[in-house]
Order: sequence, then C-alpha cells, then structure tokens
Amino acid sequence: MLNYLKNIKLSRLEVKTGAEYDGSQKQNIVLSKLTILVMVVSVIHIIDDSFKIQGGIENIIWLSLIEFLVLIVCLITYILNERGKHDFARHFFLFSINILLFFLNTVAPKESGSYFFFFPLMTATFIFYGYSDEMKRYFYLGLTATIFIILTVFDFNIFGIMVEMDTEYDFFTNLISSLILMSMTIGFLITLNKRTESNLLNSQIILRGLMEDLNQKNVNLEKVNAELDRFVYSVSHDLRAPLMSILGLINLSALEKSAEQHQTYLTMMKEMVYKLDNFIHEVIDYTRNIKAEVEHKEIDIELLVQEIIEDLKFMEGWGRFDFQVKVNLEDLFITDLPRMSTILKNLITNSIKYYKLDEPKPFIRIDVESKNGEKKIIVTDNGQGIQDKYHDQVFDMFFRGTERSTGSGLGLYIVAEIVEKLEGKIELDSIPDKGTTFIITF
Repeated sequence: MLNYLKNIKLSRLEVKTGAEYDGSQKQNIVLSKLTILVMVVSVIHIIDDSFKIQGGIENIIWLSLIEFLVLIVCLITYILNERGKHDFARHFFLFSINILLFFLNTVAPKESGSYFFFFPLMTATFIFYGYSDEMKRYFYLGLTATIFIILTVFDFNIFGIMVEMDTEYDFFTNLISSLILMSMTIGFLITLNKRTESNLLNSQIILRGLMEDLNQKNVNLEKVNAELDRFVYSVSHDLRAPLMSILGLINLSALEKSAEQHQTYLTMMKEMVYKLDNFIHEVIDYTRNIKAEVEHKEIDIELLVQEIIEDLKFMEGWGRFDFQVKVNLEDLFITDLPRMSTILKNLITNSIKYYKLDEPKPFIRIDVESKNGEKKIIVTDNGQGIQDKYHDQVFDMFFRGTERSTGSGLGLYIVAEIVEKLEGKIELDSIPDKGTTFIITF
C-alpha cells in the first residue's frame, strides 16, 4: 500500500536533465504537489466543520466558506501550473491565499491558531522564488509578514462576525495541519533535489563519456588527417611513377627497331603494371578495412593459409622456401575472413620478398594456436630481418625499411590497422640477418 502511494504521480511535470535542465521546474512541481496537499487539508477541515454545524456552533458556515474558497484557489492554481502558466499560477496562489488567510483570521479567534498557516505559506514563498526572483520573493514575504503582524497586533473584525470555536481542539488541529503543510512542502523539495542531483550526476557521467569519446575521435581525426596528407602525397607519387616509367618505355620502344629490345621493354612495362596493380590492391584493402563492417564467421584457417601460399607461387624465389604450417586449436577459429586473408597475405609476402639471399634453406613457418579463449598467429622466417631502430616505424604508413623494398610501404600499416579493427594486438621480434617473427593475438 505504501509503495502504491509513493508511485502516485501528483504532477505531470518532470525535472529534465542535461542541457535541458531548468531549476525552476522543481519549483513548479512543488507548487502542484502543495496545491493538492492544501486541497486535501481543506477538505478535511470542511468535513470537520460540517460536524460542528450539526452541533450548532454559531457562524461556522463562514469558516467553511473561506476553506471552500481556499480549495477553489488551489484547484485553479494546479490547473494553471500543469498547463504551463507557472509564473501566473504562483502569483495567483500566493496572493489569493494571503487574502483568504487574512479573512480567515478576522472571523476566527486568535486562540484557534489559524495564524499558524502563515508559516507554511512563507516556506512556500522561499521555495517558489530563488535568487533570480528576489524582488518577487521579498514582495510576497513582506505581504505575508505584514498581514501576520497586523492580525496579531490589532483586532480585526471586518464583517462583524466571530466564529464560536472549541479553541483548544482547533488550536491543536491548526498547528498539526500547518506543520504537516510546512514539513511536506520541504520534503517535496528535498526529494526533488535528490532526484535532480541524481539526474545531474547521470548527466555528468554521460557527458564525461561523450567527452572521452569526442577526445578519442579528435585523436583519430588528427591521425587520419596526418595519414591522409601522407597518403595523398605517396599515392600521387606511387601511381604516377609507374605510369611515367611505362610512358618512357613506350617512347623508347617507338624509337627501337630491334624485336628483342621491344620484348625487353614489354617485360619492363609488365613489371610496372604489376607494381601499379599491387599498389591499387593495397589501397583497396586499406579503404575496405576502414569502411566495411567486421563480420565474424567460422573459417578453416589452415586451408586459408595453404590457399594464400599457393596464390603467391608466382613470386620470385617462392620455390626456394620451405613452408611450414602448424595449427593447434582448442575451439573454432571465428574471425573476419577477408581481413584475415589480407593479414596473412601481407606477412607471407613480406617474408618471401625479404629473404636472405645467401640463405641456403629459407623457410616461413605459420603457427596458429588457441588457449583459454586467446588465439595467436605466429609468422616466422629466417630472412634478412629488421634493424632495431626501425622496429617502432615498420607499422607506419608508407614506411620502407630497406633498399630492397619495392612496395608502397602500405603492407604492414594495413596489417596493423586490421589487427586493431579486430581488437587484437601485433608484436614484432626481429634480429638483422637472423629473421623476423610477427605475433598476432586475438
């Protein structure tokens, strides 16, 4: 029953959060709740007075009339406030209740304690008007205080009517009623303050999260802008250089009459076209990784590795390598197939490209293993290796760490970006003239 009463909504008004927060909304909600509370108290007093009328107490009808007017004023105030006429509702309520309390105390004996109702009215005035409405607050506080002082100092009986009352009983009921009104009004405000503090705290948490997200996006944007600058420069260079080479070879071929030399020029053009095609594929891999959504599917990782090795058989030196593939998985290998294919193709291609020329038995070993939900792909070779000073740069866009490099410098950068997209990490272990190991963990 108690929980049911707590869940009853006395007002449709709500305290908004975040940028929409308005402190005056709390005052509007308190006004609606207070008017309902005053209506309840007025009804109780009217019912109580009806028994007194039956008991023959003289002139009690005038007291009931004023209490009925208080009920009407509160009802009108509630309707105005709920319909958004907040400022007018406050003025109407405070002014009307002050006047009605004045009339009430002119027809009721001082001993009845009717003047107690001025205290919850002053409390409400403090709540309804904050520091931004000091003049209004001082006006109504002054009005209430003036009426209260006049009534307690002077004997007013404007209508020449005085209600006969059981002063001891009425003093007690009026005191209790005024205390209830005052304490519950303050209680309404405290409850709203707690709710507002909670809303503000939640807003701060949300705002902090948005700020962190915004900062991360700014960092990513700066990174993208820097990479875009390098990308545009390098793309224009790497696209234009093969084309200009082909154009030069065409010009030379036009001047050459030897069929054998023509064949040499065609072979060189073919190499330029392949180089250009490889670069375009790398750019496609780069843009696909940025834009395409990650799709997690079960894949046969061993079959994928074997297919990639077979696809690379036309690379120079491929036939010299001993390819070793070892797969040891505790569970299914689930990942994004196109991205995983790009990772493995780039790493294996690099190992083939940069093998040690004087190595009699070059090898590339691909180990795939899983344990406790963690998957690792380890690609190891015994090639020329990477100097220590370049370890922190190998994953940078367009970085070339050796004079033998003929690629665009995008390969390892794309690998690192894909690994990050798949929420993994990549580590490098390389010793010059000994070999290189890439360890990818998911």
